[in-house]
Amino acid sequence: MKKTMLGAIFLGTTLFMANGANAQSLGIGAGTQGSQNYAVNAGMAKFLSDEAGIDVRVQAYGGTGQSMPMIDTGRLDLQLIPSPDISAAVQGQEPFEGRPLENLRVVASLSSSAYGFMVREDSDYYKVSDIEGTSITYGYTAQPTLKFQVDGILAAGGLSIDDMEAHMVPSVPNGVDDFITGNVDVAFFALQGGKTREADASLGIRWLAVNDTPEAEAAMQEFVPTSYIQTVEPGSDSVGVDEPTPMMGYDYVLTAGTHVPEETVYEIVKLLHDNPEKVRGILRTFAEFDPERMAPEFNGLSYHPGAISFYNEVGMME
Repeated sequence: MKKTMLGAIFLGTTLFMANGANAQSLGIGAGTQGSQNYAVNAGMAKFLSDEAGIDVRVQAYGGTGQSMPMIDTGRLDLQLIPSPDISAAVQGQEPFEGRPLENLRVVASLSSSAYGFMVREDSDYYKVSDIEGTSITYGYTAQPTLKFQVDGILAAGGLSIDDMEAHMVPSVPNGVDDFITGNVDVAFFALQGGKTREADASLGIRWLAVNDTPEAEAAMQEFVPTSYIQTVEPGSDSVGVDEPTPMMGYDYVLTAGTHVPEETVYEIVKLLHDNPEKVRGILRTFAEFDPERMAPEFNGLSYHPGAISFYNEVGMME
């Protein structure tokens, strides 16, 4: 990967701007290899390197519960983070209760991503409501906010974790490994995560549908306020989807620490906004990227001043 170094943390940000040419160094966090979060952040690192000449250093962590505090303290600069994670961190909700991360700022929404429960394709399960009493991956000690996403999907199917046999795992990739080996019936994961294709190649998978009703969405949002129901259509990028399937959806949010200079964030936002086709080419996760939808309102979250400057310039914020 051009100019991208795995396993090194860049402490802080340096920026040089001369004659329109940028020479920057940024540290970007990422999830464990094989996870969707690793793929999207490694892809973003390559994009910034190729398109802006930025030296981006990628550091993989077990989950955002480990990397977000690093951004908060200035030891990392950026990360694409699921909106439920940054919401919980900034507002001091479990697992950040009593220790809110006050230095995280939204830069841009890049896309909507779908998440849900995978089961074996040869099973009799088609909807979340069908899996009552089965074993399901849960816990996620390295990714603690994810258990609330499991709770939210179960709620949208009229169930709770008390109706299930919780199979405790440290991370979602570990959960998929246990699913592949037959140690658990249901695994939570991202539709477009790398291990999704691994699981499908190993045994064939199917994604379960949630109830597509306002009541189901409200039940989901009790656990994950920034989520919504997203119907996934069959296609080459939707492994395990043979018919339109309502799943949990939420935005992937590019996040920066308050320590990152305004001019740096401004240039990144401008680069993303002005190059939509290249952004869509980073990873299939961003295939529906729309520059006009980069700055949605997230209740309880604040945008970085550098991002606000650009959005005000182009009339995307009042």
